[in-house]
Amino acid sequence: MIDVVRRTLFVFLVFVQTAAGVWGMIWVLPYHGTQWLEIAILATFAPLYAFIAAGSWMAIIGFLVRRLYGRRGDRHGLMRRHADRWPTAPFARTALVMPIYHEDVSRVYQGLRATWLSLMETGESEWFELFLLSDSRDPEIWLAEQAAWRSLVAEFGLEGRFHYRRRRVNLKAKTGNVGDFLRRWGRDFRYFIVLDADSVMSGKALTTLVRLMECDPRIGMIQTVPRLFNARSAFARMQQFVTHLYGPLFTEGLAALQRSEAVFWGHNAIIRTEPFIRHCGLPRMRGIGLWRGAVLSHDFLEAALMVRAGYQVWLEPRIAGSFEESPPSLDDELIRDRRWSKGNLQHLRYLLAETRLRLAHRFALFNGIFAYVASPVWFLFLVLTTVEVARFKLGEIDYFPNAEALYPVWPQWHPEWAVWLVTSTLVTLFLPKVLALVDVLVFDPVRRRGFGSRRRLLQGFFLENLVSVLLAPIRMLAHSLYVVTALVNVSVHWAGQNRSSELTWGMAWARHAPGALLALTWSGIAYLIDPYFFFWTLPISISLLLAAPVTVWLSRFTLGQRWRQKGLWLTPPETGRDDAVLKCFDPMAQPPGPAGEHSWLVWTLLDPRQWQRAAARAPRRGGRAREAAWRVAEEWIEKGPDGLPGRRAERVLDDVGAMRRVHEHAWTSGATTPWGRRVERYARHVCAGAGAAPDWITDEPSSDEGSKP
Repeated sequence: MIDVVRRTLFVFLVFVQTAAGVWGMIWVLPYHGTQWLEIAILATFAPLYAFIAAGSWMAIIGFLVRRLYGRRGDRHGLMRRHADRWPTAPFARTALVMPIYHEDVSRVYQGLRATWLSLMETGESEWFELFLLSDSRDPEIWLAEQAAWRSLVAEFGLEGRFHYRRRRVNLKAKTGNVGDFLRRWGRDFRYFIVLDADSVMSGKALTTLVRLMECDPRIGMIQTVPRLFNARSAFARMQQFVTHLYGPLFTEGLAALQRSEAVFWGHNAIIRTEPFIRHCGLPRMRGIGLWRGAVLSHDFLEAALMVRAGYQVWLEPRIAGSFEESPPSLDDELIRDRRWSKGNLQHLRYLLAETRLRLAHRFALFNGIFAYVASPVWFLFLVLTTVEVARFKLGEIDYFPNAEALYPVWPQWHPEWAVWLVTSTLVTLFLPKVLALVDVLVFDPVRRRGFGSRRRLLQGFFLENLVSVLLAPIRMLAHSLYVVTALVNVSVHWAGQNRSSELTWGMAWARHAPGALLALTWSGIAYLIDPYFFFWTLPISISLLLAAPVTVWLSRFTLGQRWRQKGLWLTPPETGRDDAVLKCFDPMAQPPGPAGEHSWLVWTLLDPRQWQRAAARAPRRGGRAREAAWRVAEEWIEKGPDGLPGRRAERVLDDVGAMRRVHEHAWTSGATTPWGRRVERYARHVCAGAGAAPDWITDEPSSDEGSKP
């Protein structure tokens, strides 16, 4: 019943505010929405206003929940419902699953190490096993992944409990990787927890998730709220500040509205294995264009299918200790959004074809779609308003738009309505942020100390709002392009994300020069139409004109470090007022690497024990595959140790005979040949004790890729 009351009230408030906003827009327009162009303007304005109104009311509900129920959280939430049971609930076998594809191996290593250290501190680590699921194709990367895995196995004694699996054929990207894990190991675990390559979760968070699942067999998923940490660039620090300051209000409001029909965000969540296998498989779509093939954004749909099968899905904001990282630049964030925008648009098929989805999930799917469609709608709104102003200023006024009218229709201007509409829009946009600031400054002194001094918090608040206004048009233009390319079915690929590199000037100008040219043209046309209208275009056009220098500036790690030293955009993880798992996270910890200047690929073929281990794992191929591997091996021999790209060299590692051919050639080559010189340098490292591979790199652990059929 509480679900119906909350959702009905929310829809009513959004509808009333949107109706008032549309009514105000009608009076702003000179012909009050009676002409086709003004009708088109209203058709774009209404969904945009409703979208920001929905976000605002969700944050207001979150603020009220936090004030009414305090630190204990929503009394109708999951943790309050089972407050007497979950702290003493038993454990069940749980898998920690991390799918990766061409990720930064050092970051993966650091995150897994911190998570396991924190889990060991709870004393309950024996209930968990780790799975590193790789789809990487470049041998340099997956050989480094294997070395990092063996390092952790040796450090924590995880033989048989930390598994590495690399698929040779990466069908269906991340969903296929998780599906492969479930087919091989799923029946051994009651639950599995999905981690991203940049995830870190505390042992307390992991054990709390398992205990909550044990409280009710009807719970199918529990999604935590990941907070950002380890931000180094200025852009990442701003995003980290946003999630810690504003995030609690929005997530509390979202959880209060969704309740047991929440969504799954794809990571930092626990899943009940058996119903997920039975009910949440997503077949390849058989439509046309965009709606054909694998679903890119699978997480929302998997939650919807879990609820459709009779299980509950909860979002629980009160579980602390769940973290992830932000992309270092706006451009890296937009690259990720390109895949998400296409994946969310694919959900249209399920909205139209699936009749058994719950209403809450239909709203969630629609909201996810419109989160990207809002950008081209906003762009169209700007185009239509420009045409309206141009028509009114440059064209002849039509006093008889209706041929049968007996009296002329005079265009009417109501500047007071325009002021009211602009004011209400700004209040709708910024009220949630103001409430979040009040929530910290007035009602939560513990959280407030995590942001540094009051003065620095206020400075960060105003600077973040200024930068957000500056970045909004850049996002709008990029998302508009992504929606258009998705609708014409331009392919996008799952790839590793940049997490540690700054944006270069060349890349920035190449990406943002078209937007700057568009802004310059639009502002020029606006000035020719009406100088007053030109001033209205400046907030958007200036943003697009400055897109390249602003995005490069915000991507700088030195700027982020300087602002951190000054106390700007500080967050609880940086002030030591957050979960202890971050004390286990060592950004300086590095997985093992090959000796000297050797790459992992060359080191594997030169070092006898490394070579034997790799050869034992390589398949015995025949026919065309064997011939292709031998051709690559001969080409590699001819071009020298560094003469072949890693991805082509993978063919050699996939064939025992080809590996033996390169290995024997290297060790029998003359001292003056490229291979001979490389072997000599290798031998000097080993004899000096500097480069000998330690036993934990070369010896075979008890669990490895493909170890379980």
